[in-house]
Amino acid sequence: MASTVLASRLPSTNHVFSLTLFSIEVFGLFPVFRRHLKHHSWPLHLTLTIFMIVLASGGLGMVIHKNGGLGHAVIGVILGGFGTILGMGATSWWLIGLQRYKNEIHGPWDPARPVIRRGWD
Repeated sequence: MASTVLASRLPSTNHVFSLTLFSIEVFGLFPVFRRHLKHHSWPLHLTLTIFMIVLASGGLGMVIHKNGGLGHAVIGVILGGFGTILGMGATSWWLIGLQRYKNEIHGPWDPARPVIRRGWD
């Protein structure tokens, strides 16, 4: 849906076709390929994941700086890798560690239970 909205802003039908085709490949076909790869070879799946993180981080490092070169790509890979490890790894372990401090557990989701007082205290 977002690709369709973005494609409406492009200057020619060739650009629209290219973006739509790319979106179908990335959001429709690539997840099927990743699931198939994960089923058949876990190390190859892990390698592909790491490669995509490095590629995206390096590209982001180059795009952020106006004169993006290889040096900015390396900085992007270092910062992107650190951000990925921190965001996906460290915070997950931290949240799992905080589970022991929960007072009331009713299931996987703890509903909020309002306290209703009758009268004025």
